Amino acid sequence: MRKWKKNSLILYNGMASALIMGAGASLFMAILTKTIENAVNEMKALIGKTDRTEYDFLFGFFVLIAFSLLILAILCRLLMPDSKKLENLVVTRLCKAKYGNPLQLKEGELIPKVKVCKENMGFKIRVSCPSVEFEKVSALENTISSCLTGKFDGYAVTAKNEDLALRYVDYFVEDVISQAKLQDVISSPEERRLSDKAYVLPIRGDIVIDYSRVMNASCIVSGRTRSGKTTAIISVFIIPVLSRGPDKYRSKVLIIDPKNAELSQCPHVLSPKLDGDVNHIMKALIEFDEIRIKRQQTVNEAGKVSGKPIKWWDIGMNPSILFIDEFVALQGLIPKKGTADNPEYNLDLFKSLIRRIATQGASAGCFLVLSTAEASVGTGGLEAVVNNACGIRFLFKPSKEEGMFLWNKERLEALRERQYDPGDAWISIDDGINNNVKLVKFPRMEFGEYAVLAELMEDYHSKEGWV
Repeated sequence: MRKWKKNSLILYNGMASALIMGAGASLFMAILTKTIENAVNEMKALIGKTDRTEYDFLFGFFVLIAFSLLILAILCRLLMPDSKKLENLVVTRLCKAKYGNPLQLKEGELIPKVKVCKENMGFKIRVSCPSVEFEKVSALENTISSCLTGKFDGYAVTAKNEDLALRYVDYFVEDVISQAKLQDVISSPEERRLSDKAYVLPIRGDIVIDYSRVMNASCIVSGRTRSGKTTAIISVFIIPVLSRGPDKYRSKVLIIDPKNAELSQCPHVLSPKLDGDVNHIMKALIEFDEIRIKRQQTVNEAGKVSGKPIKWWDIGMNPSILFIDEFVALQGLIPKKGTADNPEYNLDLFKSLIRRIATQGASAGCFLVLSTAEASVGTGGLEAVVNNACGIRFLFKPSKEEGMFLWNKERLEALRERQYDPGDAWISIDDGINNNVKLVKFPRMEFGEYAVLAELMEDYHSKEGWV
């Protein structure tokens, strides 16, 4: 590795910059050659000599070199991959003394090694520097973001990942300006219909929930009132699944609104009775879990016949969705103990059902979507095993204070708080692509989503074969 020098002119410049400096040096030599030629001829004239000294060949050589290097610099700029351009920007920012020497390097110390790789949504910048303390290498979010200029002017660090052995830090950068403005506009419910892949739910044109990739497929959605979370759930989960229709394996879309709000006005949405009784909701949850078990048995039998693992979509199953709006409110309505004539009506059974559906439902195509008004899920009654099963997390109109209930502090360090609009959310999906927490604008629907939801729910439940 190269060693740091405070006053180096070319050590931290990229190839194109070095070529331009070389072109400038060659041009200087050409001018110097002509200057020497003129001086020699003037001195000859003073002593009466008439012959002239010509350095045309040497002058032409330096001009040719300068012109060639300039052409190479232009080609280098044009053909250099974005990853290399980004690497040059970061190295320059970290090493040039005029930028403040953020790693506090000393003369003769090894300079940081920077490697940039293209990622799905941006770039990964890996920084390692054995000459300095690891804490300094892991605190470069603002430094790296500030050096992203030119083509990367809208980019910023959105996440980082520290090596467990403390050898390097990966910084992930994305075009946050474009991302903050990117939003799908849905003019009709037909645009949210699922593709041939029943396991893919659309969020935005470039972001989907791919159940074939998500490790923990339950979802928790948090956000204050009027933050856009219910509309987002309808757009991402409910309308696409309802539009696909039921399957012959008793697929089900069960929506529970414990506050008797807007959702409760739609047919087949379950809400508490006027006296607060939710026994019918408990029975619906029991039925959903029974369907999950039967669907799992069907998947297992198909695997035995084929002699290889079978996924639920391989045999033509459609997703089943259990959406509980304001989960904490529903849990508060269920009695801790059942009665003699209805022993199943109790809180322990409710928690057990939620736990089983959250942790075991994905392999049968049964998915849990929980909504909460506040992000205090750790203290809001959600069991740790259910919380851990939620590999899909949305936080609407977010703040870091609320975000720390959904993600650990390190995953939020690179995010910046600002004024958010309804439908703006921090999201993460444990699918190997969207694991890092990022800002997403959820689709804007230019139609009455509740009217469409009511129509689709009625149609879904009326289809032949519905149980």
